[in-house]
Amino acid sequence: MALAAVALLAAAPGQAAAKRAPETDRSLGPTSNVGHFLGYPVPEREWHGCRRSDTQWWPTSLISGQPTTSPSSHRYVTFTVNTSQAPAFTWTAKPGYRICGVQAAMQLTNPSVDTDLLAEAVYTSGTRQGSTSTTGREAVQVMIPQKGINRAGFAKFEGRTFSIYAFQAVTVFVRRG
Repeated sequence: MALAAVALLAAAPGQAAAKRAPETDRSLGPTSNVGHFLGYPVPEREWHGCRRSDTQWWPTSLISGQPTTSPSSHRYVTFTVNTSQAPAFTWTAKPGYRICGVQAAMQLTNPSVDTDLLAEAVYTSGTRQGSTSTTGREAVQVMIPQKGINRAGFAKFEGRTFSIYAFQAVTVFVRRG
């Protein structure tokens, strides 16, 4: 199955809606917004009011099959990557930090669509540690809203719910605490 990647432009500052946005709402924890569709690539600047983040990449690109060239970071979070089965990640916040939320670049699939989609969505975590499914079977579903991508050639993905097929990268947002 082919894989398409969607790129969304972030709204300019000052265009934010009046309601509390999950990007800046510090009252939200790492289990909030699970499955929330973000697009791809999403500039990892802030999530649940946290700006510190670390990212771990899967060693092989899901699109090209070539080695991943994007650097991983481990300032606030320790990652483990299990490469012996489906892309599986575990993460633990380093001492002095709490997890605010997790975003993941993931391959999404839906049997009614002829192409998988590389997108970013919110994943679940505990406040100190978390993991993706070690079996590759994911319970998290990602709903792409109507007009959620709004780009030529991507209408077939909109208004559908997708399952996670594989992970390309995991970004964990933390704060002191």
